[in-house]
Amino acid sequence: MDFSGFNLRFAKAINNSIPIAYYVSPQVWASRQGRIKTIKRFISKMICLFKFEEEFYKLHGVDVSFAGHPLLDIAKPSMTRLELMANLGLSGKKTTISLLPGSRKGEIKYILPEMLRACRIILQKVNAQFIIAKSPQVDWEIYNRIIKKCCIEVKIVEGKTYDCLNCADFSLVASGTATLEAALIGKPFVVIYKMNPLNYILYRPQVKLPYIGMVNIVAGKEIVPEFIQLRATPKNISREVIRLLNNSAELEEMKQNLSRIKSSLGEPGASLRAAQIITNFLDKK
Repeated sequence: MDFSGFNLRFAKAINNSIPIAYYVSPQVWASRQGRIKTIKRFISKMICLFKFEEEFYKLHGVDVSFAGHPLLDIAKPSMTRLELMANLGLSGKKTTISLLPGSRKGEIKYILPEMLRACRIILQKVNAQFIIAKSPQVDWEIYNRIIKKCCIEVKIVEGKTYDCLNCADFSLVASGTATLEAALIGKPFVVIYKMNPLNYILYRPQVKLPYIGMVNIVAGKEIVPEFIQLRATPKNISREVIRLLNNSAELEEMKQNLSRIKSSLGEPGASLRAAQIITNFLDKK
Protein backbone atom coordinates (compact mmCIF):
# COMPACT_ATOMS: atom_id res chain seq x y z
CA MET A 1 0.00 0.00 0.00
CA ASP A 2 1.58 3.26 -1.14
CA PHE A 3 1.10 5.14 2.12
CA SER A 4 4.44 6.23 3.54
CA GLY A 5 2.96 7.69 6.72
CA PHE A 6 1.85 4.22 7.79
CA ASN A 7 4.65 2.23 6.17
CA LEU A 8 7.55 4.05 7.81
CA ARG A 9 5.90 3.89 11.25
CA PHE A 10 5.36 0.18 10.66
CA ALA A 11 9.01 -0.30 9.69
CA LYS A 12 10.12 1.60 12.79
CA ALA A 13 7.88 -0.59 14.99
CA ILE A 14 9.42 -3.75 13.51
CA ASN A 15 12.80 -2.19 14.32
CA ASN A 16 14.93 -4.43 12.07
CA SER A 17 13.63 -7.64 13.66
CA ILE A 18 12.92 -8.81 10.10
CA PRO A 19 14.26 -7.34 6.83
CA ILE A 20 11.94 -4.96 4.95
CA ALA A 21 11.83 -4.38 1.20
CA TYR A 22 9.89 -1.20 0.34
CA TYR A 23 8.12 -0.94 -3.06
CA VAL A 24 7.38 1.72 -4.27
CA SER A 25 9.62 4.46 -2.93
CA PRO A 26 7.89 7.31 -1.05
CA GLN A 27 8.52 10.75 -2.55
CA VAL A 28 10.78 11.94 0.25
CA TRP A 29 12.93 13.71 -2.36
CA ALA A 30 10.07 16.13 -3.01
CA SER A 31 9.39 17.46 0.47
CA ARG A 32 10.09 15.36 3.57
CA GLN A 33 13.78 14.63 3.19
CA GLY A 34 13.99 14.31 6.96
CA ARG A 35 12.45 10.86 6.52
CA ILE A 36 15.57 9.65 4.72
CA LYS A 37 17.15 8.93 8.13
CA THR A 38 14.22 6.64 9.01
CA ILE A 39 14.50 4.88 5.65
CA LYS A 40 18.25 4.40 5.98
CA ARG A 41 17.85 2.93 9.47
CA PHE A 42 14.78 0.71 9.08
CA ILE A 43 14.40 -0.17 5.36
CA SER A 44 16.66 -3.00 4.20
CA LYS A 45 15.90 -2.65 0.47
CA MET A 46 14.29 0.23 -1.40
CA ILE A 47 12.79 -0.39 -4.86
CA CYS A 48 12.06 2.70 -6.94
CA LEU A 49 10.20 3.62 -10.11
CA PHE A 50 12.46 6.42 -11.37
CA LYS A 51 16.14 6.49 -12.19
CA PHE A 52 16.66 9.80 -10.38
CA GLU A 53 15.25 8.18 -7.22
CA GLU A 54 17.93 5.50 -7.40
CA GLU A 55 20.60 8.21 -7.59
CA PHE A 56 18.99 10.08 -4.67
CA TYR A 57 18.98 7.03 -2.37
CA LYS A 58 22.50 5.98 -3.32
CA LEU A 59 23.66 9.47 -2.41
CA HIS A 60 22.16 8.93 1.06
CA GLY A 61 23.63 5.46 1.51
CA VAL A 62 20.40 3.47 1.09
CA ASP A 63 20.45 0.01 -0.54
CA VAL A 64 18.27 0.70 -3.61
CA SER A 65 17.36 -0.82 -6.96
CA PHE A 66 15.61 0.72 -9.97
CA ALA A 67 12.78 -1.49 -11.29
CA GLY A 68 11.23 0.90 -13.82
CA HIS A 69 7.64 2.11 -13.97
CA PRO A 70 4.64 -0.27 -14.16
CA LEU A 71 2.70 2.29 -16.21
CA LEU A 72 4.72 1.11 -19.22
CA ASP A 73 2.62 -2.06 -19.14
CA ILE A 74 -0.66 -0.29 -18.41
CA ALA A 75 -0.85 3.02 -20.32
CA LYS A 76 -2.12 1.70 -23.64
CA PRO A 77 -5.24 2.69 -25.61
CA SER A 78 -7.91 0.04 -26.04
CA MET A 79 -9.03 1.37 -29.43
CA THR A 80 -7.74 3.52 -32.28
CA ARG A 81 -8.22 7.27 -32.40
CA LEU A 82 -10.69 6.94 -35.27
CA GLU A 83 -12.72 4.32 -33.40
CA LEU A 84 -13.19 6.55 -30.35
CA MET A 85 -14.03 9.55 -32.51
CA ALA A 86 -16.64 7.51 -34.36
CA ASN A 87 -18.11 6.22 -31.08
CA LEU A 88 -18.42 9.77 -29.73
CA GLY A 89 -19.58 11.36 -32.98
CA LEU A 90 -16.57 13.67 -33.14
CA SER A 91 -15.47 15.51 -36.27
CA GLY A 92 -12.19 14.69 -37.98
CA LYS A 93 -11.96 18.31 -39.11
CA LYS A 94 -11.77 19.80 -35.62
CA THR A 95 -8.90 19.99 -33.14
CA THR A 96 -9.63 17.51 -30.36
CA ILE A 97 -8.71 18.55 -26.82
CA SER A 98 -8.98 16.12 -23.91
CA LEU A 99 -9.49 17.23 -20.31
CA LEU A 100 -8.17 15.16 -17.40
CA PRO A 101 -9.31 17.11 -14.31
CA GLY A 102 -8.22 14.54 -11.72
CA SER A 103 -9.61 11.44 -10.07
CA ARG A 104 -11.02 12.86 -6.84
CA LYS A 105 -14.08 14.99 -6.16
CA GLY A 106 -12.06 17.80 -4.56
CA GLU A 107 -9.68 18.05 -7.52
CA ILE A 108 -12.51 18.14 -10.05
CA LYS A 109 -14.35 20.83 -8.08
CA TYR A 110 -11.39 23.21 -8.36
CA ILE A 111 -9.78 22.18 -11.66
CA LEU A 112 -12.57 21.30 -14.11
CA PRO A 113 -14.28 24.75 -14.03
CA GLU A 114 -10.98 26.45 -14.92
CA MET A 115 -10.37 23.96 -17.72
CA LEU A 116 -13.85 24.46 -19.19
CA ARG A 117 -13.64 28.26 -19.02
CA ALA A 118 -10.28 28.04 -20.78
CA CYS A 119 -11.91 25.88 -23.47
CA ARG A 120 -14.57 28.55 -24.06
CA ILE A 121 -11.80 31.05 -24.79
CA ILE A 122 -9.94 28.54 -26.99
CA LEU A 123 -13.10 28.16 -29.09
CA GLN A 124 -12.83 31.81 -30.06
CA LYS A 125 -9.55 31.09 -31.89
CA VAL A 126 -9.55 27.35 -32.59
CA ASN A 127 -12.09 25.09 -34.32
CA ALA A 128 -12.05 22.63 -31.43
CA GLN A 129 -14.03 19.88 -29.74
CA PHE A 130 -13.60 18.61 -26.17
CA ILE A 131 -13.56 15.31 -24.28
CA ILE A 132 -13.52 14.82 -20.50
CA ALA A 133 -11.86 11.66 -19.21
CA LYS A 134 -14.20 10.85 -16.31
CA SER A 135 -12.98 9.13 -13.17
CA PRO A 136 -15.15 6.08 -12.30
CA GLN A 137 -14.85 7.06 -8.61
CA VAL A 138 -16.67 10.38 -9.06
CA ASP A 139 -20.43 10.74 -9.64
CA TRP A 140 -21.69 11.87 -13.04
CA GLU A 141 -23.74 14.59 -11.36
CA ILE A 142 -20.60 16.45 -10.28
CA TYR A 143 -19.35 16.66 -13.87
CA ASN A 144 -22.78 17.53 -15.29
CA ARG A 145 -23.33 20.31 -12.77
CA ILE A 146 -19.99 21.96 -13.55
CA ILE A 147 -20.47 21.62 -17.31
CA LYS A 148 -23.94 23.17 -17.09
CA LYS A 149 -22.56 26.20 -15.24
CA CYS A 150 -19.79 26.67 -17.81
CA CYS A 151 -22.18 26.45 -20.80
CA ILE A 152 -19.96 24.48 -23.16
CA GLU A 153 -20.52 21.37 -25.26
CA VAL A 154 -18.25 18.51 -24.22
CA LYS A 155 -18.23 14.72 -24.43
CA ILE A 156 -17.68 12.68 -21.25
CA VAL A 157 -15.97 9.29 -21.42
CA GLU A 158 -15.71 7.10 -18.33
CA GLY A 159 -12.85 4.73 -17.62
CA LYS A 160 -10.97 5.28 -20.89
CA THR A 161 -8.25 7.75 -19.95
CA TYR A 162 -5.69 6.34 -22.38
CA ASP A 163 -8.15 6.38 -25.27
CA CYS A 164 -9.03 10.01 -24.52
CA LEU A 165 -5.35 10.98 -24.49
CA ASN A 166 -4.66 9.04 -27.67
CA CYS A 167 -7.63 10.65 -29.43
CA ALA A 168 -6.53 14.18 -28.56
CA ASP A 169 -4.41 16.62 -30.51
CA PHE A 170 -3.75 18.36 -27.19
CA SER A 171 -4.71 17.78 -23.54
CA LEU A 172 -5.24 19.70 -20.30
CA VAL A 173 -4.01 17.43 -17.51
CA ALA A 174 -4.30 17.72 -13.73
CA SER A 175 -0.98 17.23 -11.96
CA GLY A 176 -0.41 13.69 -10.72
CA THR A 177 0.06 10.27 -12.27
CA ALA A 178 -1.97 11.46 -15.28
CA THR A 179 0.97 13.57 -16.45
CA LEU A 180 3.09 10.42 -16.79
CA GLU A 181 0.22 8.65 -18.53
CA ALA A 182 -0.02 11.53 -20.99
CA ALA A 183 3.73 11.39 -21.56
CA LEU A 184 3.57 7.67 -22.35
CA ILE A 185 0.79 8.24 -24.89
CA GLY A 186 3.03 10.92 -26.40
CA LYS A 187 0.54 13.72 -27.09
CA PRO A 188 1.32 17.34 -26.10
CA PHE A 189 -0.35 18.80 -23.01
CA VAL A 190 -0.17 21.37 -20.22
CA VAL A 191 -0.26 20.66 -16.48
CA ILE A 192 -2.95 22.31 -14.33
CA TYR A 193 -3.52 22.14 -10.60
CA LYS A 194 -5.64 24.07 -8.16
CA MET A 195 -6.74 23.31 -4.61
CA ASN A 196 -8.35 24.91 -1.60
CA PRO A 197 -6.36 28.14 -1.02
CA LEU A 198 -5.72 27.38 2.66
CA ASN A 199 -4.47 23.88 1.85
CA TYR A 200 -2.15 25.34 -0.78
CA ILE A 201 -0.71 27.87 1.67
CA LEU A 202 0.02 25.03 4.11
CA TYR A 203 1.29 22.55 1.49
CA ARG A 204 3.43 24.65 -0.86
CA PRO A 205 6.27 25.51 1.59
CA GLN A 206 6.86 21.76 2.14
CA VAL A 207 7.62 21.17 -1.54
CA LYS A 208 11.29 21.71 -2.28
CA LEU A 209 11.13 21.21 -6.07
CA PRO A 210 10.61 23.93 -8.69
CA TYR A 211 8.00 21.84 -10.57
CA ILE A 212 4.84 19.97 -9.62
CA GLY A 213 4.27 17.91 -12.81
CA MET A 214 5.95 14.51 -12.65
CA VAL A 215 7.15 14.77 -16.26
CA ASN A 216 9.00 18.00 -15.45
CA ILE A 217 10.44 16.52 -12.26
CA VAL A 218 11.76 13.50 -14.17
CA ALA A 219 13.12 15.72 -16.96
CA GLY A 220 14.74 18.12 -14.51
CA LYS A 221 13.32 21.03 -16.48
CA GLU A 222 9.97 22.35 -17.69
CA ILE A 223 9.14 20.41 -20.85
CA VAL A 224 5.40 21.03 -20.48
CA PRO A 225 3.94 24.32 -19.17
CA GLU A 226 2.54 24.32 -15.62
CA PHE A 227 -0.39 26.38 -14.38
CA ILE A 228 -0.58 26.05 -10.61
CA GLN A 229 -3.00 27.73 -8.18
CA LEU A 230 -3.06 31.50 -8.92
CA ARG A 231 -1.61 30.95 -12.43
CA ALA A 232 -4.31 28.39 -13.22
CA THR A 233 -6.69 30.90 -14.77
CA PRO A 234 -8.72 30.41 -17.97
CA LYS A 235 -6.92 33.36 -19.58
CA ASN A 236 -3.43 32.01 -18.85
CA ILE A 237 -4.25 28.45 -19.84
CA SER A 238 -6.08 29.32 -23.05
CA ARG A 239 -3.42 31.77 -24.19
CA GLU A 240 -0.69 29.13 -23.91
CA VAL A 241 -2.76 26.38 -25.53
CA ILE A 242 -3.63 28.60 -28.50
CA ARG A 243 -0.01 29.65 -28.84
CA LEU A 244 1.23 26.06 -28.82
CA LEU A 245 -1.42 24.85 -31.26
CA ASN A 246 -0.15 27.50 -33.68
CA ASN A 247 3.49 26.53 -33.21
CA SER A 248 4.21 23.16 -34.83
CA ALA A 249 7.93 23.33 -34.02
CA GLU A 250 7.30 23.65 -30.26
CA LEU A 251 4.71 20.87 -30.35
CA GLU A 252 7.21 18.59 -32.07
CA GLU A 253 9.90 19.46 -29.53
CA MET A 254 7.46 18.65 -26.70
CA LYS A 255 6.68 15.26 -28.28
CA GLN A 256 10.38 14.47 -28.52
CA ASN A 257 10.90 15.42 -24.87
CA LEU A 258 7.95 13.21 -23.86
CA SER A 259 9.49 10.35 -25.81
CA ARG A 260 12.70 10.76 -23.81
CA ILE A 261 10.69 10.66 -20.59
CA LYS A 262 9.19 7.35 -21.71
CA SER A 263 12.64 5.94 -22.43
CA SER A 264 13.88 7.00 -18.97
CA LEU A 265 11.21 4.90 -17.25
CA GLY A 266 12.95 1.64 -18.17
CA GLU A 267 11.45 -1.30 -20.00
CA PRO A 268 8.06 -3.04 -19.65
CA GLY A 269 7.87 -5.67 -16.92
CA ALA A 270 8.64 -3.44 -13.92
CA SER A 271 6.51 -5.43 -11.48
CA LEU A 272 8.23 -8.68 -12.41
CA ARG A 273 11.63 -7.03 -12.00
CA ALA A 274 10.57 -5.74 -8.57
CA ALA A 275 9.59 -9.28 -7.57
CA GLN A 276 12.94 -10.58 -8.79
CA ILE A 277 14.78 -7.87 -6.83
CA ILE A 278 12.90 -8.96 -3.70
CA THR A 279 13.64 -12.68 -4.20
CA ASN A 280 17.32 -11.94 -4.83
CA PHE A 281 17.38 -9.77 -1.72
CA LEU A 282 15.79 -12.57 0.35
CA ASP A 283 18.23 -15.15 -1.04
CA LYS A 284 21.13 -13.04 0.20
CA LYS A 285 19.49 -12.73 3.61
